[in-house]
Amino acid sequence: MKDKNPLQLTPDPMDRMADGTIKQRNPLTGTQVWTVTSRGNRPHFHREVVTEPAPLLQPSDFTNTCAFCTDRYFDTPPEKSRLVKGLDAKFHKIEGLPAASMQDMVAEFRRIPNLFEIVSYDYWHENHNHYPTEAQNRRMADYLASAAGYDHVLHVVKMRLEASGEDHLETIPDDALLQYATGLFAGGHDVIVARRHYVDGATRADQNASAGTLSVAEHRAYIGYTIATLQDLYKLNPAVKYVTAFQNWLRPAGASFDHLHKQLVAVDEYGVQIEAEAARVAADPAILPPNPALCDAPTNDDSG
Repeated sequence: MKDKNPLQLTPDPMDRMADGTIKQRNPLTGTQVWTVTSRGNRPHFHREVVTEPAPLLQPSDFTNTCAFCTDRYFDTPPEKSRLVKGLDAKFHKIEGLPAASMQDMVAEFRRIPNLFEIVSYDYWHENHNHYPTEAQNRRMADYLASAAGYDHVLHVVKMRLEASGEDHLETIPDDALLQYATGLFAGGHDVIVARRHYVDGATRADQNASAGTLSVAEHRAYIGYTIATLQDLYKLNPAVKYVTAFQNWLRPAGASFDHLHKQLVAVDEYGVQIEAEAARVAADPAILPPNPALCDAPTNDDSG
């Protein structure tokens, strides 16, 4: 058998996890790269030919251009929560909506599981004995108990399997499909999606709604909601060491959709940058203030 570590480097620069994830660390720089094969199945549209001038928009484009748009809530996994704007002009968080109520109100921001996770539920389950909490199990049971929720979960599971090249989905029994449902309710990779695909009043398809087009109140709510999600993901499993938050803006940067969203991923290791930062803070604690107040996260009764 070929030695996978012929130089006998310690620690081994390549580690294959129980779920198939491959972790590689450059022994010279410490840079880490994780290879997750299932991520290759997510939607890719990067090779589309850009036309000049950009196409004119139709009214339906504002709500139905991609899976993150407001008319397509059922093309994403069951949401964990959303922020809605009340008559008081404040942002209010609503958690655990049943599928039948999904379209009753427009979400300004939604927290949804990533259908194509970087660090999957299976990763946490197989490597860290991770199981859903009682609250997550109850949420999943309640959601699947309704016809709309049951159909929604099967729909997104089939979307994922179809993207991975699975054939003859119509022959797979529901019980087998539902085995994939747990990760939709107990995973550690979430997406925070903003409402708009295009700016209000846009006429062309190149007038996307970026973070810079949000109002001050919207931006504050968005960042606060992201911070609250980050804090929550640290509670996913005792093995969580870090939650990374990032934003790929537009397809050339790696986004699946040209729709404003942030991603948060719980991981079980510190990256080389965090390790270096920790060393600097240990050497000079005054670099960071003792209690930095970045932003107040909105709650059920808070405004943005």
